[in-house]
Amino acid sequence: MDMLKQRVITGIIMALVVFAAVLLLPATYFSIAALVVIMSVGGWEWGRLIGLDETSRGWAVVALLVLATLIHVTGLAWYAIAVGVVWWVTILGLLTIYRQGSTFYSSRPWLLSLSAVLILIPAWLAISRLQSHDPRMVLYLVFLVAAMDTGAYFVGKAIGKTKLAVHLSPGKTLEGVKGGLAAALLFAVLGASFFGFRGTAWVYFLLLSLLVAALSVAGDLFESLVKREAGMKDSGSILPGHGGVLDRIDGLLAALPVFVLGLSVSIVELGI
Repeated sequence: MDMLKQRVITGIIMALVVFAAVLLLPATYFSIAALVVIMSVGGWEWGRLIGLDETSRGWAVVALLVLATLIHVTGLAWYAIAVGVVWWVTILGLLTIYRQGSTFYSSRPWLLSLSAVLILIPAWLAISRLQSHDPRMVLYLVFLVAAMDTGAYFVGKAIGKTKLAVHLSPGKTLEGVKGGLAAALLFAVLGASFFGFRGTAWVYFLLLSLLVAALSVAGDLFESLVKREAGMKDSGSILPGHGGVLDRIDGLLAALPVFVLGLSVSIVELGI
């Protein structure tokens, strides 16, 4: 009961902080705040998961911050976001071939280090652009991923039988994913109506939302892969009852670059 109470209190505080930051902070200040959370805290946790000592983690975080800032100021952000999308497609392939006990990652330590660069930087660039375009879109995406998670959890608990990725997350089921997608679709319909999309734009927005909701599962599974390789249950302990920052934003990390790129290349006037 104490753990549940702790989770609830932390969850409420996180929700209030996110709402305030997204809706109230000017774009520049929000981008800086997101840089601290995603690149600094997230980068520190990632370094811990891949076995770096504290000194090496510190230098890795500095390198991430410098690289992200350079990409931003040199106008290469959209290229980096596109690379992030390509990397998530690659990750989908890596997830399908993962087997517990394999030496694939232990013999290639650079791969998980590279993943930090190709995941964290595009996610920060994407959320910064999305918030500067329309803060409500950031909240929409956060709730879309939450709807996917919630639907998958409850449907999986109720009727889940077919394991989705037994080597990565034994609790996830195919039935749960279908339930999550149904919840995400319902939320996407509400979201499309809220933003006033009609006709082709309405259909495109729903399809894009379903795609990013499905990909958010890949974010969750990939973090599970990294934690399994590290032999750790959580990415950190900064959030009482919830673990680390990466534990809370893993699905969002995958959803962000795809959602933002999808909006930017849209032919139905959704572009940002």
